Amino acid sequence: MNRRHFSKLLVAGASAAAAPSAFSKDMNTTPFKSLFAPHPGLLPTAPRGYVKGMEFAYELGFRAWEDNGLIKRSAKLQEEVATFAKEKGITLGVTVISGGNGVHFATANEEEQESILNDMRLGVETAKRTGQTHMTMVPGIRKGDEDLDKQIAASADLMKRCCDIVEEHGIIMVLEPLSHGIKGGAPILRSFEDGFKLCEAVNRKSCKLLADFYHEGQIGNDLIPNAEKTWSQAAYVQYGDVPGRKEPGSGKLDYVAVTKWLRDKGYQGVIGMEHGVSAKGKEGLEKLMAAYRKIDA
Repeated sequence: MNRRHFSKLLVAGASAAAAPSAFSKDMNTTPFKSLFAPHPGLLPTAPRGYVKGMEFAYELGFRAWEDNGLIKRSAKLQEEVATFAKEKGITLGVTVISGGNGVHFATANEEEQESILNDMRLGVETAKRTGQTHMTMVPGIRKGDEDLDKQIAASADLMKRCCDIVEEHGIIMVLEPLSHGIKGGAPILRSFEDGFKLCEAVNRKSCKLLADFYHEGQIGNDLIPNAEKTWSQAAYVQYGDVPGRKEPGSGKLDYVAVTKWLRDKGYQGVIGMEHGVSAKGKEGLEKLMAAYRKIDA
């Protein structure tokens, strides 16, 4: 990209982030120990502009960034994001390589399979520009009248074909169990255990579990015991409190304990802040920052 243009973006972003109106002068902006990753639009009072938003996050102490929709953004912006991240030492988290397209992986016809494989090819092209290594994968829907374990086992063949495309490019697909519906119906993966079973059946280094503690908490499962049982297949983490899917501390989930557990496990990867905020403006930013400073202690 044009280096002069990029320099202007950095200067503008830094100026906006440093402005007294952006956040309190006495707010702790020391880099977080954990790689917490905000996403576009999450941080209240952030300046407009994608790279400016990343700069704002950096000034607040965040050293990771996550954007589910980065794969759909222009190649030019993807390259700008990659350049900024590299210069600032920011780790890029996931983007969604496929939402499943309403496909039942276990019985997908040739056309349905090709739609999923095309998603993989787009993911490869994105990764070439951004350099990111983890991408969220939602492996389709379930059929409620059939044995779930058999459906999961039968889904492995299409997942292996996906691995054949992405693995040589260093991409790790992280399978996300979801507590809500998706295109076509209920997701085949609802829990950490479901995701674990599919990862075990696929048995490839490019197919791992995304441990989104919000979804696991939303369906009522105990967080740490279920994470412990499935951790051997986990490769990425996301947060969000229950109820409401806002910042830690806004609900009932114990993210102090979860974060400590992750550190005890030696996890040093990205923790995606895949949630909203419980307040607007300066108050919202201060509550968000206080929540993450508390669990990062």
